[in-house]
Amino acid sequence: MPKKTHADRRAAGMDVQRTLRGGGIDPVAVAAATEQRLGAIGSFVIDFALGEIWTRPGLSRRDRSLIVITILATLNQLNQLKVHVQGGINHGLTRTEIEEIFVQLAGYAGFPRAIDATTTAQKALAEMSGVDRLEPSPPAQALDDDQRSATAREVMGLLSRNQPRTGTGVDMGSFTGAAGRFAFGELWARTQLSRRDRSLVVCATLTTQDKPTELRFHLQGALNHGVSATELEELMITVIGYVGFPTAVEGFRALREVEARQNEAG
Repeated sequence: MPKKTHADRRAAGMDVQRTLRGGGIDPVAVAAATEQRLGAIGSFVIDFALGEIWTRPGLSRRDRSLIVITILATLNQLNQLKVHVQGGINHGLTRTEIEEIFVQLAGYAGFPRAIDATTTAQKALAEMSGVDRLEPSPPAQALDDDQRSATAREVMGLLSRNQPRTGTGVDMGSFTGAAGRFAFGELWARTQLSRRDRSLVVCATLTTQDKPTELRFHLQGALNHGVSATELEELMITVIGYVGFPTAVEGFRALREVEARQNEAG
């Protein structure tokens, strides 16, 4: 990409601030207030996190919002999550899609973080809507084990394509079947979020949690679900700003291993 002046990066960062806030702000005043409050960190928020990471062309702002919301929920950074839930709406995510990120995270980052994130998001969305409380979301569909097992086989069939023969399966003892039926027969089968988006959520949370073995499996699964290698690179670049370089480097390492295996097979 061509080199930018500081003025270029500042203007780009202020544009992202504008879209995150939904317009109607004075971006120069907001940038100045951010620097006054945070000093050098505020400068780098505008010029690097927003001005360089968020403005890259490899991901839509809607998808980058989905990834950032996932990361913040995984880290249980609830103050920042509130801001980015509102930004996600402004970038084109729906309430249903945002809540579904946390449904998926129940299986991949744990119920406590998913519950905290859902509660925070609902407060943020109610504030945006000018109401005290949102209308409740519908409960999950009631499914018997035969239905869950059939769906789990279909989900795993696609996730498992082009995976190394060793796979990542592990014997969880008597709970193996129940775990698979929930993760693959219920979470992955829900239609409130596409499987492509679910793959982005799972890759983002596994990178954030530094789980490289599971990450490699789900990076391949993301490619199987239509996520491009460029989009996965952008996911890792986004991790730099929200989790840090060491975690992003490990994510890049896993991605390069998956790409290398694909190149050898292709």
